[in-house]
Amino acid sequence: MGEHNSVIVFMPDSIWQQVEDDSYQALEPTMFTSREEKEYEVTQVDPTAPEADELLLFRNVVVVGPWDDPTLQRVAEKAGMDLTNLVPGRVFQVEDVWARGQVVTGVFVHADEWVPQWRRALPSVLAAIDTSYRRWVHARMFATPPDTALARDLARRFGFEITVPGVYERVAREGGDGDSLVILRNDNPDPSQLIRSILVDWGPKLDSLTAEAALAWRASIDDVQYNVAQGIDDSNSTVTRFEIDGRPALEVTGVWKDIRGDFPAGGPFNVWLVDCPARTYYIDAWLYAPDDPKYEYMLQIQEILGSFRCAAAGA
Repeated sequence: MGEHNSVIVFMPDSIWQQVEDDSYQALEPTMFTSREEKEYEVTQVDPTAPEADELLLFRNVVVVGPWDDPTLQRVAEKAGMDLTNLVPGRVFQVEDVWARGQVVTGVFVHADEWVPQWRRALPSVLAAIDTSYRRWVHARMFATPPDTALARDLARRFGFEITVPGVYERVAREGGDGDSLVILRNDNPDPSQLIRSILVDWGPKLDSLTAEAALAWRASIDDVQYNVAQGIDDSNSTVTRFEIDGRPALEVTGVWKDIRGDFPAGGPFNVWLVDCPARTYYIDAWLYAPDDPKYEYMLQIQEILGSFRCAAAGA
């Protein structure tokens, strides 16, 4: 039951009243897409509440309690753990306790130290939830196997590798003057509701990777290469320098918007510049998901971007 990003926390009401604000702050981090969005939605339930048995069937459950708590004992038994040997604040995780496909995070606390031990455990609880959620996103994303033939072909023809699920459509545009680019697009099941797009372009090596260069390049393609001409809103942009497979790279985030103005379409984008040995590669990844939470899809895009490699041929 429930969405994968819905988290049900089993904790007595009397304890929750003391830690509610800290718990929401820690377990409901936000990310900026086209607006601030929660990554997870947290609901607390008292273990003695009438609806508790039903909520134990949710996909993502957190159970907190001392060693003699019967609900936590059930989780520990499933995990093959002895609560009497655990240090207070210990966080552990196990699947399929009350329902198939379920992930349950257990948190052991001393009965007289609920509040401080729960507060100290909160970062570890979030890390456990986020790790299992990312595993689910990856598995769902590659329910269609990765297109390894495409990755090899891109390396041979264009000097870079990138891995996408087989459901992505490839559009390679090669001009007569040698200019070319590649668009990888997934608009299943309905392009009016969900589009994930990756565009890869390249050119002579830049002396330095800058946000100005990234945004200028995107501005040069966003009303030429896409079905809907896209304007750029960089008022909430972030700029990050990093390395990908040992090569210098730069990421700029922002929001794209339909500049025609007759339909309020928009969404987040990530532009990467990657300094390969022979070229600079430009990658534009954008998302359109107007009616859905975007954390899952942004993780998918990050997974694809993270697979980029400078290939030996032409790189």
